[in-house]
Amino acid sequence: MKLFKLSLAAIVAAGALTSVASAASLEEAIKNVDVSGYARYRFDSRNTTTVAGQNTANAHRFTSDIDFKAALDDNFFGVIGFRYDSVDVSGERANAQTNVGVNDNGFGEYGQTFNVRQFYLGYTAGNTTVQAGRQVLGTFFTDDMVGTGIKLLNSDISGLTLAAIAFDNLQGNDGDMGTRNLLIGARPNPLASTRPADEHVYDRNLYGVAAIGSYDPVSFQVWYAALDSVAQLYALDVTLGANLGGADLSLQAQYAGSSVWANNARIRVTQNPLIETAVELDDAQFLAVKAGAKAFGFDGSVGYVNINTQGSGASLISLEDQGAFITAGEDLLDYTLIGADQSIYFVTAGYTFADKVRVGADYVGSRAEERGNYVDAYEAVARVDYKYSKKLNFKTWYSYIDRDNNEADAKHLRFEARYNF
Repeated sequence: MKLFKLSLAAIVAAGALTSVASAASLEEAIKNVDVSGYARYRFDSRNTTTVAGQNTANAHRFTSDIDFKAALDDNFFGVIGFRYDSVDVSGERANAQTNVGVNDNGFGEYGQTFNVRQFYLGYTAGNTTVQAGRQVLGTFFTDDMVGTGIKLLNSDISGLTLAAIAFDNLQGNDGDMGTRNLLIGARPNPLASTRPADEHVYDRNLYGVAAIGSYDPVSFQVWYAALDSVAQLYALDVTLGANLGGADLSLQAQYAGSSVWANNARIRVTQNPLIETAVELDDAQFLAVKAGAKAFGFDGSVGYVNINTQGSGASLISLEDQGAFITAGEDLLDYTLIGADQSIYFVTAGYTFADKVRVGADYVGSRAEERGNYVDAYEAVARVDYKYSKKLNFKTWYSYIDRDNNEADAKHLRFEARYNF
């Protein structure tokens, strides 16, 4: 959402306005630029229980993404986006990440506390837009992952957007990428005097095309992406919506899969001495359906997800986080690194008071077949959301995960305050 317009030139020139007599006035400089983004605070308390005991971790996280989009000459525009992301361990003076500067590793996905997240040039001609540079990928298989490359969007056909992407540098340290630790290529000889540099999954180029359409009451997305020498990803999403008797009804179906080019990968166990273990990779298919309803303050949904791996190896459906795939709960489901066939069902329900406060709950059940054995798990989530205004929102939820066969159980409490610009 737009809060105000600010010229990128004003950012650079503001410090010089007091000393350069010929500089433009600040009022003239603040033109033709949109500012968007958010500022968010989170408190997380996690407790994991295993056979060996319990582990509790509490932390404060401060995150802000701010993007400046400036109209340049003719049909060109530029975008520069900044990100601040830090975590302070609750109750500890050590490990606070509010420092910015030398030896600042920061937290999460970007390598340091404060950084330039996006930096790209765009050109619009008619209904076609080309963006080149560091930008959010914006694919069906990713959430907020960033890469360096080119994105092409065309909307000449009414109701239909065609897209194409090509990225040669992906954000590999994203914690929501389950395959980020996989090494590909030939295993190095530990006795060799020199070894080739490690090559991860995210070191490969990503290419993709898509068609996104909306023709009331049907909307759809068709996606294809290729992660060079690793896997092909494809997805079809169809949603049907209707309003009957004051109730908004929806039915969504998805079919997706991965066709793996690489038969196996490796995980580095230790660096010195060099010890690695092999990871077998296989194809996978994903089928999901979700029915939803909303009326008179009540909302609810039921859904089913089936994931089938074509062998005994690991696979992926989403490249980073849950992408745009049907999901529920908070922590139980992970589509980025799949090691077994899974059958998943979920139910969600909620009620909103005075268009401000929503109280809701999710229940997710999962059965996974691992090495001939079935592992059952469920996640129960209780939620409270408070929409203070269009821009300021508060939410809190509590998640409890129970796994059979002495697998790890987990409890997770989160409070979040978010302001959207």
